[in-house]
Amino acid sequence: MKELLRDKGFWAAASVAFLGLAAGFPFYEIEIPLNQGSFQKFYQTALESQTMLFLVPIAAVLSPGASYLRESLSGFLKFYISRTSRIDYTIRKTLSIYAGGFLPFFLAGSLGLSLSFFFLYPLELKGAVPWEEVQKTLGTLLRISFTGGILAELSGIFAAIFQNYYMAYGLPFVVYYMMVILKERYLPKLYALYPGEWVLCKENWGAGGMGIWAFFLIFSIAFLLVHSLLLYWRIQEI
Repeated sequence: MKELLRDKGFWAAASVAFLGLAAGFPFYEIEIPLNQGSFQKFYQTALESQTMLFLVPIAAVLSPGASYLRESLSGFLKFYISRTSRIDYTIRKTLSIYAGGFLPFFLAGSLGLSLSFFFLYPLELKGAVPWEEVQKTLGTLLRISFTGGILAELSGIFAAIFQNYYMAYGLPFVVYYMMVILKERYLPKLYALYPGEWVLCKENWGAGGMGIWAFFLIFSIAFLLVHSLLLYWRIQEI
């Protein structure tokens, strides 16, 4: 985790995510006094904005995308493995890559929600905080973060397969928008493979929407396993 927090790409990803929130925030709708719960509604609008959805596949790969390639080409990987084991490196790397895709969105989103509350809530008409709506908003933030984690693992998979920076950084973006085009133009009912739906969760995902969380769990584990196998296979060559 310390290594991840020292990574400039991690903070670049968090900055991109925060700028996406800021760009989608409806500042033009702020009229004092605000209605109750406006801070949550404005923030929810920012989370669901097209700008934010567009930036997800970009920010997700900035930090972890090609870290294996950097370490391999710089010679650091040989030094690291000499001080630990290949299995330990594989586990640490795959988990840190997932965290590098998940945490920037979660941190940027948490900061955005905090700022929205502290600056807008005092301007609202007196009333209780709409905790149920805030809970739904946090669910949206978690879905964005899980999507970032999965895309980061996909970037790591492409890095292990192709050993090429362009493939590691570019292919997740291409895959993301291929799924968008596939759903919007050819298979409109295939919402389960539509990245926007992963975030917005507007369709039927079962009782209480639990299906979307099962979806994230299954895909996260699957991508972690595939990436681990590929990475372990690659470092056998060292």
